Amino acid sequence: MKMNISAKLAIVIAAVVLIVSPIAYAAIANQLQAGLHGVGLLKTADAFAYIGDPVTYEIKVYNPSEFDLLNINVTDPMLGFEESIPILEAGNTTGVTFTLQREVVSTDPNPLMNTVSVEAVDTEGVYSTASTQAITTIAEKMLDITKTGPEFAHVGDAVTYSIVVENVGESDVANVTVSDDMLGFSWMGDLSVAESNVFNLTYVVPRNASDPLTNLVTAYAEVNQTAIYAESEWSVDILHPRLSVNKTVEPREVSAEKNVTFTIEVSNTGDATLYNLTLADSLYGEAPAETIPEMLAPEESFMWSFNATVGNQCFVNKATATGLDALGKKACDSDKVSVYVKPKTCPLSKGYWKNHPEDWPVEEIEVGNVTYTKREAIKILDSANSKDATNMLLAQYIAAKLNRVRGATSVFKYGHKEINVDTVIVDVKIFLGRCPLGTDPRGDARQEALGLKDLLDAYNNQSE
Repeated sequence: MKMNISAKLAIVIAAVVLIVSPIAYAAIANQLQAGLHGVGLLKTADAFAYIGDPVTYEIKVYNPSEFDLLNINVTDPMLGFEESIPILEAGNTTGVTFTLQREVVSTDPNPLMNTVSVEAVDTEGVYSTASTQAITTIAEKMLDITKTGPEFAHVGDAVTYSIVVENVGESDVANVTVSDDMLGFSWMGDLSVAESNVFNLTYVVPRNASDPLTNLVTAYAEVNQTAIYAESEWSVDILHPRLSVNKTVEPREVSAEKNVTFTIEVSNTGDATLYNLTLADSLYGEAPAETIPEMLAPEESFMWSFNATVGNQCFVNKATATGLDALGKKACDSDKVSVYVKPKTCPLSKGYWKNHPEDWPVEEIEVGNVTYTKREAIKILDSANSKDATNMLLAQYIAAKLNRVRGATSVFKYGHKEINVDTVIVDVKIFLGRCPLGTDPRGDARQEALGLKDLLDAYNNQSE
């Protein structure tokens, strides 16, 4: 945020009084043991101002007494200000502060004196009042100074300021002093009517610079033993562009050929709005354009999720985001997640399942509308060498189902083809629905059963 202020001397004069009415004084005299009564009032104002300038007033009402104050009324007729404070606890020296402004007009007296009053009653019934003044000298404007610079900068940048001082009065001014402490600059010289001087100065933003970096330049002279003063201020927003990328995956541990969901959150953790944002993932590639906003303000974020099917190996997936601030400086961050792919589980033969009932992952097998217990299924495995094609087929089907429940891979090679066993299992269920166990089909039906049996046999007996 930038600011350009040409103003008068900003020396604050504080007039402080605490006046307790005669009634209050009487109360103090008669009740010494009860402690002091009273209300506190402070008022400050700009010491100098030009016609047309706003004068800032600060009014503070507080309670220095040992009793709570009630119904506190604050009045400032010149500012048209009236305010009531319901209560101020005893000893509350922080009090309540009001900040007001009023523009200096040509009919104002010089010096400009402003009075504020306050009245209150404490919990002992004692009435107190106080009033005070703030005084502002209305100066003749003879000098004007302006300071300009860039709106943004980074730490380490060379910032160029331009300072213009001008005699705007009706007479020459000698020994004008222009000072800028932050820049280490000082100049003294004379300025005739309407004459101006321009100074272009460079400043390297230090690492410990305040943000915003606010800089004040002043012009000072004396004319007929009267101080003439002007000042100007410029603020530079020091940019600290930063991005944070947080990437997660669910689940983090999967079997091969399973889907996982990656979620990427990009957050602006700096203090500068970022533009020209990019987001890329090592697995997916560039994020879709519709997921990336045109700009990202500080503390804002956006998210992108996508699904992916994992292979047979563990892998690390990385996402990277970038953005540019108003001056083109890049912010960049990345995050990565690991996906653990469980080792491939190889199918086991029907002979294994027949001889190892303790390893069965289930206690029964369903085939279409028929459910076989483990004992019944083992008997089918025992009779797998029967000439009945349905018996041979069902034995291989039982082994394939147990393998899939156990988590064995679904893909296998048969000849030069890659086949998904889940498709074959569906085909077997359909066939056994037409030709149930023990029907001993002939002709084309037998050949179909033997063909399906050979596929399942190849799956159940594939090498690791």
